[in-house]
Order: sequence, then C-alpha cells, then structure tokens
Amino acid sequence: MNHHDRSINAGLIVFSLGILAVCQGSGLAQTTQTPQVNSCVVCHSDMQEDMKGSIHSQQGIFCDRCHGGDPAQSTKELAKAPGTGYIGAPSKKQIAEMCGNCHANVEIMNFYGIRTDQLAQYKTSMHGKKLFQGDTNVAVCSDCHGEHDILPVGDPGSSVYPLNLSKTCNRCHGNEKLMSQYKLPSDIFKIYQTSVHGKALLEKKDTGAASCISCHGYHGAVPPGARDVGTTCGKCHMNEKKHFLESVHVTASEQGKFSECISCHGNHEVKPASKVLYDQTCIRCHSAEGPEAKRGGEILKMLTEAEEKLRSTTALVKQASIEGIFVEPEMASLESVKTNVIAMAPLQHTLSPERVSELHKKVISNTADIDRSIHQKRQSLWLRKLALIPMWALIIVMISALWAKYRQLHARPGNKKDGKEKRS
Repeated sequence: MNHHDRSINAGLIVFSLGILAVCQGSGLAQTTQTPQVNSCVVCHSDMQEDMKGSIHSQQGIFCDRCHGGDPAQSTKELAKAPGTGYIGAPSKKQIAEMCGNCHANVEIMNFYGIRTDQLAQYKTSMHGKKLFQGDTNVAVCSDCHGEHDILPVGDPGSSVYPLNLSKTCNRCHGNEKLMSQYKLPSDIFKIYQTSVHGKALLEKKDTGAASCISCHGYHGAVPPGARDVGTTCGKCHMNEKKHFLESVHVTASEQGKFSECISCHGNHEVKPASKVLYDQTCIRCHSAEGPEAKRGGEILKMLTEAEEKLRSTTALVKQASIEGIFVEPEMASLESVKTNVIAMAPLQHTLSPERVSELHKKVISNTADIDRSIHQKRQSLWLRKLALIPMWALIIVMISALWAKYRQLHARPGNKKDGKEKRS
C-alpha cells in the first residue's frame, strides 16, 4: 500500500469516527441520560414560579412525576403523545394514589426519615373512605399540603404548619354550603378561636397547643367517639386522665352516658378551667340540693381556700422581703405550698373530697407555719430596733456631755490670753 492509499484510509477512519461521535451525541445520548430540558415551563411558567420553593423541586421532582408526559420533547403534541403516560390534571383519587407511590415507598422515604403509612392512614379516615367511595368533595393531599408550592411541615409558610393548620381545615369546614351536605357545623373555627386552645395557638403563638389534628388526627382523621374523648385529651392532660379514672364518673363513661372531658369542659369551645363549673355544670345532671352537689361544694371550698391562702402568704413573704427580713427558708416552703395547690387541680377530677382534703390540709398547715415564722421575725426585728433606742440615747448623752466640756474648756480666760500671745 502506497502513501496515497494510506492517506485515503486514514481519512475514511477519521470520517467514520466523526459520524459515530455525532450519532452518539444525538440519539444514543438521549437513551442513556436524563433530559435536562423541561419543556412544560414554556407554557406553564407561572407554575414554575410556584415550584421553585417547593420541597419537591428541591429534591429534583418535576412535572412528569405527577402529570406524566415527556418534558424533553420540544412541542406540546410530542410531550403529550400516546405512550408518554400523560394524564394532565389528576383526579382526587389519582392524587392520593400518586402521592402514595412515593410516600408509601419505604426505600424512598427511609432516606428522609418520613413515615410510609400516610396513605394507609388516609384510607381509614372519613376523608379517605368517602373519596374511595366516589365522593370527590372531600379533602385529599393537595387540599391540605398545596399543589405546586408544597413546603415542609416545619416551614412557617406551609399550609400545615401548626399556626396555619386550623385555618387550612377551615377552608372546607368553614364552608356552610359544603358542610350542610354532611350535616356538619361550619362555625367550628370561630368557636375554636375563643377557646383556651385557640387563644394559646393563634394569639400566643404556642405551637404546642392543641389544634385540629391533636384531637382528630391528621392523615387518619377520625372524630373521637364519646368513649375515646378521654384518651384523646389524656395525651396532653395525663394527670387529669389518671385521676378521672378513680372517680365515680368512670362507670357512667363506660356506659356511654358521660362523655368524660367534654361533658364538663366542652370540645371546640374549651374555656380555661374555672371553679364556676361546680356551680354551672354539675347541675346539668345533678340536683342543686343533692349529695353530689354537696360533695362538689366541699371540693370547691377547699380549692378556693387553698388558693387564697397561697395568695395571701405569698404577699406576706414578699412584703417581709421588702422590709429587709431574711425570708429564704419561707420562700422554699412557699414553693412546696405552690406544688400542692397545683396538684389539687388535677386531683379534683377524682371528685373525692377526702383525697383533695389531704393536700388542702398540707396547704393550710404550711402557710400557717410560714405566716407564723414571718410574724416572729418581724417581732424579733422590732425588739432589736427597740433595744437600740437606749443605746442611741446613751450615745447622744455622751456626745452632748463631750460637747459641753469642750465649750467649757474653750471659754476659760487663760485660754483666750494664751491665744492672743501666740498670735502676737
């Protein structure tokens, strides 16, 4: 082979390699790499803005994962062509199932530490049951979490962040027309806002306060039945629950005649615990002149007296401190009194005057000891002050005598003459 032939062969090899490289750079590359172009945003640029801050886009989850289609295609027709899995706007049932495809997948969610039973729980909820029975009015994932702008639950901007959650629930449960179809009230949020829980959450921004999901659950939302209310409230109010189980109301509760907590405190309209319940609530079931009312009156009297003694003794100790009396021992005893008064609040749920009386006696005895100690210290301080009077009188007399002696010596004639000679 001469030099000319070798040059032609080398050229053919280079040309062939060039063609191969072009082919690999076009069709072959598209079959082995993830497309970097998302053509969906050409038409849906407004949704792209919503997606920017969402938790999904941050994890590389884009349009086709929920809507199907091929975002790598350059035209709408090709992007939505048969075989691309395009479904457009999914139905509510499809939304639940699509969200579950990832959120019920242990392999995917395990990396993020997210529970994978949300879809299973949702199917047990009133929302889920009705949805899979064909009722599309009920809430599904996107109704609570949002659609394209889904934020982490811990983000204050999220629709399911604790401070926003009750307002999110109210979108449906505050809709009078919608709620009337299910014979449900539409003013629950308005009532909740005035409750002790609502004020703590919405006004004081206490994210630990009870909200809708605290009682009803979230994905498995089911209203607690009459026999389950105590268990629900007991998740937060553990001591109250414990002492209630020792009360005479337990039997009535087990028989379904008494709905534990809400029979006295209400549900959505829960007000701050107040002793007026003994005067207003008990008579709903019991006679105002009956033995039950009498026992309630005994408990009320002890609670009131204990709180009053704590208040008056606290004021006494504070005033003594201002007067300069050493009150550290009394302050330590006062903390014990406070503990007993606080413990009386849940203990009253036993509805046992005998049990409440045990703490009441301690409060009365301890406050009496503190009062006595303060009075003794005041008396001792007063006596010490009285003892100082003769001493100060003696000091004044001595100073007066010395001053008189000094004036006497200074007034002698010889002292004046000596003074003049010295000056001359």
